[in-house]
Amino acid sequence: MLTLKEFAEGLAFGEAMEFENLTLVPVIGGAEPPEPDYLLLTEAMEAKLAKVTELGGGTVPELLFENMADRPVLILEGEELVGAKQNRMVNLTILAAPRSKMVIPVSCVEAGRWHMVSTEFVPSSHMAFSGVRARSSAAVTASMRLQRSRRSNQGEVWDAIGERAAALDASSPTGAMHAIYEKRMTDVEEFVRAMPFREGQTGAAFLIGGRPVGLDVFDHPRTMGKNHERLIHSYALDALAQQRAGTAKGGAAESGGKAAERGSPPETLRRWLAGLADGQLIIEPAIGMGHDVRLLNEKLTVAALWAQERFVHFCAFSVDGPGQPRQRKRLDRLDELIRRRSARHTRPPSRPEPEEEA
Repeated sequence: MLTLKEFAEGLAFGEAMEFENLTLVPVIGGAEPPEPDYLLLTEAMEAKLAKVTELGGGTVPELLFENMADRPVLILEGEELVGAKQNRMVNLTILAAPRSKMVIPVSCVEAGRWHMVSTEFVPSSHMAFSGVRARSSAAVTASMRLQRSRRSNQGEVWDAIGERAAALDASSPTGAMHAIYEKRMTDVEEFVRAMPFREGQTGAAFLIGGRPVGLDVFDHPRTMGKNHERLIHSYALDALAQQRAGTAKGGAAESGGKAAERGSPPETLRRWLAGLADGQLIIEPAIGMGHDVRLLNEKLTVAALWAQERFVHFCAFSVDGPGQPRQRKRLDRLDELIRRRSARHTRPPSRPEPEEEA
């Protein structure tokens, strides 16, 4: 298995693309590998080869996934599932074996609903925005270290969604993350048009105001191509929020001064990824196929899935960059919070836990 540091050092960055305060740096693969043998979750669900349902009568942090295909199905960290009793996002990347059933760990991204609207979930055209993915990734890693579970801190997820909804004037009756995208889609699509997919692209790194925020890399350009717009959507929401907070013009001005001292976006990313050398590495058997590889330190939170002799998905997020307000202070308290959590999921007192059905 490649180390995370070796993997990052082997990444080839292409020419950066900029729009407003968001910069996308494409990751360009080498010799194109064979077509992946897996289906993406959206492909499998639309073809009725996979389904996601509530577990039993419904439990917030877990769902039941069934793969009815003769091929593996790739379920990506941060994917949103809409319907059933409340919308959820997937906590980590999973490669589900053919003809298999499994319980998958998820987080609620719709705090104000707990009633059935459909028997099965449908895949969303969006991923969780990068800020909530970063908080969830850090919490899942801490949970794996302390409890050997893969649960996020649900309160952190709700906080991130609430902050983003307030910043973008996109609140909804049920506090749904999906509603933020719906209300800001016209703005988000402007970023998509300015940042086209490049031939041979296997990943994308994003900077806001010249500072690294996150990176996603896949094992094949086809997988990246299918997720290119969704990734831009997720970072564009954070970029828009930074504009609303009055930091966009400061970031743009900085890009001509302090950013020039930092160097080009690829050089800035290389320095950021040097943080992979620090911190305790976690390698655990994955849910499904392969191994989960994770790292959490003061600068980065990293999650990767190693399966079929390669990293199928690698993602990294800045702990203290733009779009991560108070994240470092939150991480300072994270171990204590997770130790105090029971094995059973509970909601914060201000948001009563919906009763789980038998």
